[in-house]
Amino acid sequence: MQKTILIVDDSAMILRIVGQILKEAGYNILLADSGKTGCDLAKRHFPDLIVMDIEMPQMNGIEATEKIRSNSETAHIPIMIFTSLGSEEDMSRARAATVQGFLNKPICKEDLVSAIGKILDHS
Repeated sequence: MQKTILIVDDSAMILRIVGQILKEAGYNILLADSGKTGCDLAKRHFPDLIVMDIEMPQMNGIEATEKIRSNSETAHIPIMIFTSLGSEEDMSRARAATVQGFLNKPICKEDLVSAIGKILDHS
C-alpha cells in the first residue's frame, strides 16, 4: 500500500519541489502551507510521515509538532523537521517534541528520499 507523506511548509516552491520528488519516489502527497493547516490535515488523514518546516508565520513547525504530539490520535505519526534556519534552541525544542529526524535546506533529492525511507522502515 502506498505511504502518505504530509509536507508542511509556507513556501509554495518548497511544497512543489519536495512534493514532486516524493511523488516520483512513489509516495502519496498531502500539502499544507501553514502549521495550522498541517495539524488539521494530520487529524483528518493520519499520514504515515510528516515533513515539517520550522520557520512559518502564525504557528511555527515546533508549535505544530507539539500540537500533533498532544493529540492521542496523531501522536504516533513520525515527524521529520525540514529547515534552513534551525537555531540550537529550535533544534532542542524539536528534539523535546520527539521528532524522528532533521533535514537541512537546500534539499538534496537523494538525502530526502533516503531519510524518509529510513524513518518509514522504522515506524
